[in-house]
Amino acid sequence: MLSLFCFLPLFLQPVVELGSTAFWVGLFGAIAFAWFTVRRKSLSIDGAIAAAWVGLWVMFFAGPLWLLPLFFFFISSTLLGRLNKRTQVQSDVKHGKARDYKQVLCNGGIYALLASFAGPTGGWPLWLMAVSIAISTADTWSSEYGIYRKGATYDILRLKPIPAGVSGGVSVAGTMAGLLGAASTALVVGILVGEGLNWYGFSVITLGGFGGMLLDSVLGAGVQARYRDEQGAISDTGDIGARLYSGWRFISNDGVNLWSNALITAITYWIVCR
Repeated sequence: MLSLFCFLPLFLQPVVELGSTAFWVGLFGAIAFAWFTVRRKSLSIDGAIAAAWVGLWVMFFAGPLWLLPLFFFFISSTLLGRLNKRTQVQSDVKHGKARDYKQVLCNGGIYALLASFAGPTGGWPLWLMAVSIAISTADTWSSEYGIYRKGATYDILRLKPIPAGVSGGVSVAGTMAGLLGAASTALVVGILVGEGLNWYGFSVITLGGFGGMLLDSVLGAGVQARYRDEQGAISDTGDIGARLYSGWRFISNDGVNLWSNALITAITYWIVCR
């Protein structure tokens, strides 16, 4: 993905000019953001650099206003994550730790890539950006709140009980939180583009975000590596003595996040934007 971004500026039209006041404000803002998030241990150093880069890219090609959905995703996800700060779950090894660059790019990379095609006229890339960030928000809200509530959680494909926090698991509370996250993102974007509650756009973004969350669970249960330890408990981490329970070892939660986001965004383009 990074190699693709390196060539895009050669033929795409930016919204913010290099050397302009907006550019310098954005650059210093990105540096301050990176410093603050590392200090707060919300992001690792490489995660903060990746997040700052994503933000600058979005500002450069889509405009400063389109940083707002990114901020909404990051701030809301961080606040929800604090609910589970002291909670131990049998989930991905990264749970409860500062987000690294892989997590940042797999959640915000598609959003940034689509921003590359927005340009001064905007159009369909902006709506696909909204769907992409709604997917990331819905998935994160669903996971964090589902873990917090500790309700009955079931494998979405096998319909068997599994521990809260394990990829591929769904619960009523987590699913409702995911739907709310997608709808909240749609509301933010609706206000941002000046159309208020345009019900068509609101529905497309909400359903796209919710569908991406569900696909993430399906891929998590079907292809992501999950393990069974010596006590028989299922988790996402391949600790010593654990055996592969389902999926492929080379597919992690980060990969599932990226593919579910890319696939639903592509489907949205095929159905709505063509």
